[in-house]
Amino acid sequence: MVDWTDDRIAALSDQDLKNLLVNAERKSVAEVVAQCKAEMEKRDALKPRKASKPRTELKEFEHEMAGQLAAVGREMAAKYDLSEETAKAKSAGVKGFRAHKLLDAKGYAKLGGMQRDGSVAIDRYISYRRGTDVVSLNVFLLKDQPIEAHEFHVIAPKALLDGARPVAEIRPTATEAQKQSADSGLAFKDLPSAAAAFDAALAKITA
Repeated sequence: MVDWTDDRIAALSDQDLKNLLVNAERKSVAEVVAQCKAEMEKRDALKPRKASKPRTELKEFEHEMAGQLAAVGREMAAKYDLSEETAKAKSAGVKGFRAHKLLDAKGYAKLGGMQRDGSVAIDRYISYRRGTDVVSLNVFLLKDQPIEAHEFHVIAPKALLDGARPVAEIRPTATEAQKQSADSGLAFKDLPSAAAAFDAALAKITA
């Protein structure tokens, strides 16, 4: 029987090392199995790790905005009852009603359909639904535009917004297939103003 020293095992190619491990396991030679596994771990440790790609400036901005929108959402949830249970109870009789989760599973703003299908650079949002009405707060950036061109949109039924404009004016690139959650909206360059409009709309929809 071959005397498998550590040096001898270390001299094997990766494939020969794997073959030796298989044979040692088949023959229940525990010592050689342990030596093979130790050598494999040593080789794995020496392999260069793939460095995770740093976020691009755009992705960094999107991540930051998704967090800021979520913070607004949590603030609103502390102010109003935005629970799914209440939304369902207050929407009894609305066929096919599905309550909206305010945030995504990780606690950030949700990914909007226009970003999901690749037609815009950023479309992240938080939303609340009651009955047939939906109120959403979004950060929006068209493709091939500088980050500074981003806008904050509050989209909701006209009755819930002061000075509302048709949503087609707010999002002129949206196609029929990219149906928006309501027919009206407001556009802002700063989040505090958009958050205030979102707050006012929530006050009406939850009244």
